[in-house]
Amino acid sequence: IEGATFNSAMRLGWRHHKNYGTFVYITYDTHSNKYDSLRIQGSNIVNGEVWYNEIGMSVGYRFPLVKDIKAFYEDPYFHPWDLFVSVQPGVSIATVKNITTLDPATSLYEMTNYDHIVPTLRLSAGVEWFIFHNFAIFAEASYTQHLMPTIVEQAAIDKKQIKHPSGPINISVGLSLFFN
Repeated sequence: IEGATFNSAMRLGWRHHKNYGTFVYITYDTHSNKYDSLRIQGSNIVNGEVWYNEIGMSVGYRFPLVKDIKAFYEDPYFHPWDLFVSVQPGVSIATVKNITTLDPATSLYEMTNYDHIVPTLRLSAGVEWFIFHNFAIFAEASYTQHLMPTIVEQAAIDKKQIKHPSGPINISVGLSLFFN
């Protein structure tokens, strides 16, 4: 019901060990999606763009990609590759912008009614490669489940295009920088 887009994200986190073990992140993501032919409840808005600001806290674990995992955990050492998984409860703040009304000659809508906060749950998995001891790149795939419908999802539910809230699938590539 919403188009593809680019996502930007920032994370500030703590890791028990740099390349393996538990981690915790505070995250802030932002992205926008366009929607078409969906009437926002209680308005004459039918097309537009919705901006999402997502805030959450990830908890996860990094697994070192080594040949002998048992030997690694008996005597840990720095290894440049790891695989990670995480779960992130949070919220998604959706704001409808750049709208088209049912009758473009009128503008009978109140934008203040179209900010909407829904709880979310994100599941992520990825791989990280340390190029230097304090610098790594990662690739990650994640799915964010909206636990309640956003205003655009509610419009699609009302139109019987979808049955329940869903959420975005993200594929990310990023940089990890470390403070020692």
